[in-house]
Amino acid sequence: MSTQPDIPHTLDPFGTLRAMRDANLETWSKLMIDMVNSEAYSKATGQWLDTYLTMLQPLQRIIDMTMTQALTGLNMPLRSDVTSLAERLTNIEMRLDDQDAKLDNILRVIQTLSAAKQAEHASVVTPTRSDNGARAHGATRSVRTKGNDTGASNTSQTGSAQKKQRQRGNRIIRSRQETRGSIL
Repeated sequence: MSTQPDIPHTLDPFGTLRAMRDANLETWSKLMIDMVNSEAYSKATGQWLDTYLTMLQPLQRIIDMTMTQALTGLNMPLRSDVTSLAERLTNIEMRLDDQDAKLDNILRVIQTLSAAKQAEHASVVTPTRSDNGARAHGATRSVRTKGNDTGASNTSQTGSAQKKQRQRGNRIIRSRQETRGSIL
């Protein structure tokens, strides 16, 4: 096996053309890099962009007017119409969320008041008959549990239930006031 030397063949016309091409590309690359990095190129590009954008503004206005007329003639919505509709829908959605929060607060208050009313109704002070048949005022009515026909009093349980109910109602009222303060 013989190794070929790194010397190019002088009879290969394409090898010479490739070498010339590579040298030419390398020279152009260096020239272009130097030109683009120069201050004169930056100024010329900036001036060209200013002129281009200045001339583009009237053309852009003409295109906008033409598109507006064409879309209006076809009864199609414009971009401004769609944007306005999106803003309105967002506003409506925010208002609905606010109303939903307020209704939730009202529902909690109603449930609290209803539970307090039921607890109050269970322990209403009613007159009871004494031994001689006369009504004694200020005595509490005994509360019977379901299925209990003995007439045993369950007032101690309703008293603690009322206390818990009042505490729960007070907590809800406090939270409602805090919520009202944060909404306003």
